[in-house]
Amino acid sequence: MKALKILVNIFMCIIVPYFLVRFTIDYFGYSMGFGVMILICIALFLYLKPKIYTAWAWKKYSKNHDEGFKMFQKAYDTGKMSAQQSLMYAYLLIRDGHIVKAEKLITSILLQKKSSLTKANILAADLNLAIIYWKKNNIDEAIEKMEYIYSKGYRSTVHYGTLGIFYILNNQLERALEFCTEAYEYNSGDASIRDNLGLVYIKKGDWVKAEEIYEALFEETTPNFIEAFYNYATVLEHRGDYAGACEFYQKALGCPEKYLSTIKRVQVEYALSRAEEHIS
Repeated sequence: MKALKILVNIFMCIIVPYFLVRFTIDYFGYSMGFGVMILICIALFLYLKPKIYTAWAWKKYSKNHDEGFKMFQKAYDTGKMSAQQSLMYAYLLIRDGHIVKAEKLITSILLQKKSSLTKANILAADLNLAIIYWKKNNIDEAIEKMEYIYSKGYRSTVHYGTLGIFYILNNQLERALEFCTEAYEYNSGDASIRDNLGLVYIKKGDWVKAEEIYEALFEETTPNFIEAFYNYATVLEHRGDYAGACEFYQKALGCPEKYLSTIKRVQVEYALSRAEEHIS
């Protein structure tokens, strides 16, 4: 289906315009052919405008998020931005903390473009709404939404990682352990899933298993998020390895604090000063 759509686009956007201009030139001359070409270019721009704006938005977003968002909004305002791209725009808004705008956007997409969404798209939109509920301090509703998604058979690394940390944050440790273990079986290579499992063991006071999780994690990869470094540092600190703990607290401070981060820099700074006091 996707290949057919590409072929149709090539036919409509390249082949048809070429023969139309060629025909006009042959029968009416170059001046008329040039005029037709201009009209075709305008028509193609209007037809492809959402795609052009979206591609431009991604380029701008990689350098400046605010400028990227402006272009994403222009693409969305055309009314022809695909539902999938619109949902990605909403997710980027969530990541940068624009949850009110993101919630309105997702709600609008689900109301107006639901027919063009796949089942997976709709469940992914619900996942984003759950994250919004959490950031609005309504974690019970967030968990309820995530459990609904799970009950519909939706499985993804992002879902496992998100619901896992929700259970932990809500202090549902037994359910968290069960779910994070299942998540590990689903994708044992994902750093967030492994970090969640290690954090559950920390919360339950099973420091030996937590240490096993984090030692394996950092032997095999280098996570790019603040939580993994901070949590492993707490394990090292509990073991009495204060120098090691300081090293990983400092590495945690080297990670950007994102809007969706569950650990804030001020927590890391406090923990680092505590570990340094033990050394001194």
